[in-house]
Amino acid sequence: MTSNIPILTLNNVSRTFGTFKAVTDVSETFGPDELNCIIGPNGAGKSTLLNMICGTLPVSSGSISFGETAIHGLSGDKIARLGIARKFQVPSVFESLTVFENFQVSAPANSDLAILEEILSTVNLVEDLDVTASDLPHGKKQWLEIGMALTMQPKVLLLDEPTAGLSADETSATAKFLRGLVGKVTVVVIEHDMAFVRELGARTIVLHHGEVIASGPFSEIENNEFVRDVYLGRR
Repeated sequence: MTSNIPILTLNNVSRTFGTFKAVTDVSETFGPDELNCIIGPNGAGKSTLLNMICGTLPVSSGSISFGETAIHGLSGDKIARLGIARKFQVPSVFESLTVFENFQVSAPANSDLAILEEILSTVNLVEDLDVTASDLPHGKKQWLEIGMALTMQPKVLLLDEPTAGLSADETSATAKFLRGLVGKVTVVVIEHDMAFVRELGARTIVLHHGEVIASGPFSEIENNEFVRDVYLGRR
């Protein structure tokens, strides 16, 4: 894929459940190797949007492209093989395996050991290499699953509330290593924690009732009066 082609393009993407419109006409482009954040109140359609990107949910209308390849209508497995990895809200790891064994299971066959070691360092788990996953605290399980997604060497990494249940220090550490992924992989993060979003300093998309109401640098988003009203419940 050439650098002037968005790695991920959403064109008038909508999803309805019966008469309920969960997502309506969302059009956004995501450039190669950039960091993005999607925010919005509960029920804004954030997870639904991610589910459509990774193939868990079909789109009701509109299109989604990965580079120049249309992916709406493809199965989740096919989308993952193209290079889109997803981490869900609740950590899903192999509890009986060590941290490194989890990496080995999730990585493609014949993966370079140096790459796995680099990812371990990225997600702050070098010292936990031989720790059984079941013995990890919740925050490190979150990091382990992000690391497992990275072992797939995706071009796009989708993260659904990666700081859920994390301490303030763990949240800050997560923001730091996600910023470090800029230039390596396109990251799209769904999040509620505004302190974390501020620390990410990423391009931020705001959803409200399934529609994009603002998009741009977080410094602009947090000063947007309409966005403030939405979060304060005035609209």
